[in-house]
Amino acid sequence: MRIRPLILTAAVALLLPLGVQADELDIQPGQWEFTNVTSVEGDTPFPEQTHTSTECITAEDVARGPDFLQVEENCEVSNMDMTSSSMTYDMVCVEDGMEVDMRAELQFMGDRMEGHMTANLESPMGPLVMRTDITGERIGECE
Repeated sequence: MRIRPLILTAAVALLLPLGVQADELDIQPGQWEFTNVTSVEGDTPFPEQTHTSTECITAEDVARGPDFLQVEENCEVSNMDMTSSSMTYDMVCVEDGMEVDMRAELQFMGDRMEGHMTANLESPMGPLVMRTDITGERIGECE
């Protein structure tokens, strides 16, 4: 899972009629490196997964906010709370008949960000809890 889709999916809730008003997110434009570390709890243990990616975030991206987001049609966002420095939300996604309930908390600090997302799902292997710890840092100008 890449962080930008997570942030973008989260921010799409701004399009919903939730009455949320926030200043522009405290994210400096530039080349960003994101690391997601995912662990899964359940009856069947899974090894921890780490994924690192880079992404160019432009000033236009930050200024457009949710207008540049790509939202999954199978997800609904609720309980959005957003300021310039933080974002929390709940999200429910249904895919292939499986429902995933998620809660995300993100903090934005200009040239870095951190947060986590916890997902609860019923799988063919039984109930699972997936936690993804997210870190990101601006590593320079866009390439």
